[in-house]
Amino acid sequence: MRYMDGDKYKQENRGRYMARAKRNQVQAGDGWTVVAGSGGAKADEAEQLRDARPTRTVNGLTVEKLAGEFKKMEKQWRGSACAKNLEKTLSLRDWTVKEAVCIGIGSFSLDWDHRYRSLWQLVLFMAVVRTLQDNNSSIILYAQEPAFTALDVTFLATLSITVLPVSIETYITASSFVFAPFVDWYILLPLFLKNKDPQLYIGNEILDNYRAFANIQEKKEVLAECNQLGKGFADGRERRRIPEFELHGNALNGLMVYWREEDDD
Repeated sequence: MRYMDGDKYKQENRGRYMARAKRNQVQAGDGWTVVAGSGGAKADEAEQLRDARPTRTVNGLTVEKLAGEFKKMEKQWRGSACAKNLEKTLSLRDWTVKEAVCIGIGSFSLDWDHRYRSLWQLVLFMAVVRTLQDNNSSIILYAQEPAFTALDVTFLATLSITVLPVSIETYITASSFVFAPFVDWYILLPLFLKNKDPQLYIGNEILDNYRAFANIQEKKEVLAECNQLGKGFADGRERRRIPEFELHGNALNGLMVYWREEDDD
């Protein structure tokens, strides 16, 4: 499993999912909640992380300019070996996907080092949707990301993607494509994949033992549950690694593709 460096704002997002009834909750200011213990250390940490999180959009960026960047990147994607190999793999199967959900992709407009990585991940998401739509009349698209700006939301609307402020997991069904690029396992499994059986999943590798990664208390508290959920999700599924993407080494490297074995011809 590979986690991406530099996502400081995602650190504060984790607390929202790990909340416990006996703990205090500190509003992080971006729509997600940081869990604080009885002392002030967690609250102080939340303040520091909030200060580190980018808050300004790229100077002069508009929906039209963002759409132009996206279209240029889509053209580059279509010419890449990664795109051709992935499309070939997906085209070997008959899909009946009705909804696609995109979780935790990051902002495309904030002035931070990783916005192009987020855009490349969006390019992948839309490319997969188009491949799946070859056998479907339409697929409803949803996205959830607390770092989205108003500009991001308006831009995604041009792609027919509805942004949900909360509870995107309620839209995950047996006919879903779930795209969760580098969402941490101890959030992904108990919140987004628990009791879910999506037809297609692209995201972190799903393991049956996360002990080596349970290095903080919040992770240790859900370790046994996540191990069980991971084993249950991986059982009965084929998996492939996303091919190396030569245009941006950090955008897609480490992502895995999972589909149910009964969907494999």
